[in-house]
Amino acid sequence: MAGKPRHEQVLLLGETPGQLIEHAGFPELELAIKASVISKACFDHGIATSMLKRLPDIVNNPKSIFKSANVHQVESVVVLTLEIKNQSPIIIPVKKQQQVGRGNHFNLITSVYAKEGPDPQKKWKSQGLLLWE
Repeated sequence: MAGKPRHEQVLLLGETPGQLIEHAGFPELELAIKASVISKACFDHGIATSMLKRLPDIVNNPKSIFKSANVHQVESVVVLTLEIKNQSPIIIPVKKQQQVGRGNHFNLITSVYAKEGPDPQKKWKSQGLLLWE
């Protein structure tokens, strides 16, 4: 990361999970997260650093995967994890084939946060957003 602007710093998390490739049409690129997303997850969303360190395992073992409910986010999916924070499920939006700066393309985690309110799983399933369970 030496010499790169902060907004271009990425942490590589390994290969993109098979469920994202097989059920969500993601390309076989490296899974990554920007340093700014890690900072926001930790400081703004209160996600423990111990959980952030386990992100590769968490994303590789999802509870389910949904299409984004936002019609403008067709390149994104939402990974519903088995992790819980304050009785709310942790979700991880992932965007396919994103270029970071002038560098490589990655399948990019764009956020990590607890989805507060009622469990979104039932609503998202009824909207036909379920890709994998």
